Amino acid sequence: MKIYLISPTHYTPDGNLVKSVQYWTSAITLPYLKALTPARHTVTFTDELFYDVDVNSDADLIGLTAMGPQIARAYDLADYFRSRGKKVVMGGSWVSLNPTEALLHCDAVVKGEAELVWQQLLDDVEGGVDISGKIYSSQKWHSMVGLPKFDYTTLPLFLPERFRRSPFYRMYFHWPILASRGCPHPCEYCSVQTYYNRTFRSRPVEEVIEDIKTVKALGGKRLLFLDDNPIGNIKYAKELFRAMIPLKMEWVAQITINVARNDELLDLAARSGARSFSIGLESVSQDNLEEIDKGFNKAPRFEEDIAKIRAKGIQVIALMMVELDGDDNSSFQKTLDFLVKNKVSFLKLFTPCPYPGTKYYKDMEAAGRILTKEWNRYDYGSPLVQPTHMSPSEMMDGFNRVYNSFYSLPNIMRRMTPPPKGNYLEALFYFVANLKINKYMRSHKNAWGTIS
Repeated sequence: MKIYLISPTHYTPDGNLVKSVQYWTSAITLPYLKALTPARHTVTFTDELFYDVDVNSDADLIGLTAMGPQIARAYDLADYFRSRGKKVVMGGSWVSLNPTEALLHCDAVVKGEAELVWQQLLDDVEGGVDISGKIYSSQKWHSMVGLPKFDYTTLPLFLPERFRRSPFYRMYFHWPILASRGCPHPCEYCSVQTYYNRTFRSRPVEEVIEDIKTVKALGGKRLLFLDDNPIGNIKYAKELFRAMIPLKMEWVAQITINVARNDELLDLAARSGARSFSIGLESVSQDNLEEIDKGFNKAPRFEEDIAKIRAKGIQVIALMMVELDGDDNSSFQKTLDFLVKNKVSFLKLFTPCPYPGTKYYKDMEAAGRILTKEWNRYDYGSPLVQPTHMSPSEMMDGFNRVYNSFYSLPNIMRRMTPPPKGNYLEALFYFVANLKINKYMRSHKNAWGTIS
């Protein structure tokens, strides 16, 4: 049986497809699903961010995976392939949290993790079983032991020829590594904790180390942990970081601010090669954090926490939300002042996004505050929820004002000098990246989300 797997891109506000010729990392879903597929089947895949979808594919089964703003494009592709008489299956976090909606566009849905149900779905399609309206879902989570191995050289957004030729690209590209799944925290806006029911599981350390050695053998030096919270289990994280130290790799990750509140953990992270942390600070207001069930962040400690991280030579990327219910017009400047004062290297700014299936979505829908259900706008940079203390246009004005001021040349100099001690090449790399973002934002009105 021929299987064609697709990771769709997403739409720009004017309806065009977002495309790129280079990206700093790659998802592993497509090659991983191929590794999970019995060898008797032929599997091809496309990541639409780089490559055009083969709309004339002769595959027997089309598989689409999507999250966030990808979902609108995924539904359009699913509708198209079904119009050609193809069997279409969908998966991913959005689909898993909203399977009934997804079934309006596809024949079947994989709800949750694929490992324990993917082969049954393939057997059903191959055997002529009618899969229309079926939801394939396991009653248990995978143990994360002995996950299938995939070919890292087939990562859909990896450019092997450029990796061989360009020292810059070798520093730029971060090889994806997975050590755990899930997150134990209750943040009400987060699809991750909803999807995994606040569970947290990790792979055997030796299996993660084996993957890292595979990347190193390919010439890779820099890693991205795909984990939603790699320190969800502190004991496990310490064991993993200790095992990584002899490998002399460099890595980045999305991580909670709690990494700064355990001295041994932070030291091990630095010694194992940590170069930057993307941290969901969300707000400088503790009241806001309590409101969205992220009170563990402890805003009054942020300044001390960031200083401890930078003292280890690790760059900080702040993920912040604008116009939570406790915010007003003064909150934009307070947020900006905090970020500049604490020398945050990059900023990823978000408007509140009511991700369908989450508690936040249910609360906002019950309050009548959701402004649109045009899924192509669920890009984390559009007005989706009615603010409590201003209009949506005022929110977006403040949003863009913070972004543009953060990446202004004077504030780049204030934030990036002096750099954290040690890892000075990394600091230079981030400084140049800031200058590139500044140039891009000066030529693109209302640009946002430009870190990548």
